[in-house]
Amino acid sequence: MTCSLFHSTEMPNERAKVFGTPPAKPMRWAVDYVVKTPDGRTVVLGEKTIQRATFEELRAVMDHTIGDEVGNVATFVSWRATAHGGKKRRKGGKRKCS
Repeated sequence: MTCSLFHSTEMPNERAKVFGTPPAKPMRWAVDYVVKTPDGRTVVLGEKTIQRATFEELRAVMDHTIGDEVGNVATFVSWRATAHGGKKRRKGGKRKCS
């Protein structure tokens, strides 16, 4: 299971675009983000790994992270987060012969 989330301030109602099924349990997220200032230059182009956050907590964590980096001077914010699921448990054993 892989879930990707794309968030941008230019999207309608600042809604995130979700690809895949959001995980039910807290997962590790790999995040790439870009922040631009009013003068048009890119301030932050960063990568981060968030340890064990739920799908609902992810936006709050990213808002806090970007707020620490730039504050309220950003004109454009865009970030993409990706989580990969754990190993699927497979039923082992011998094949039954009838």
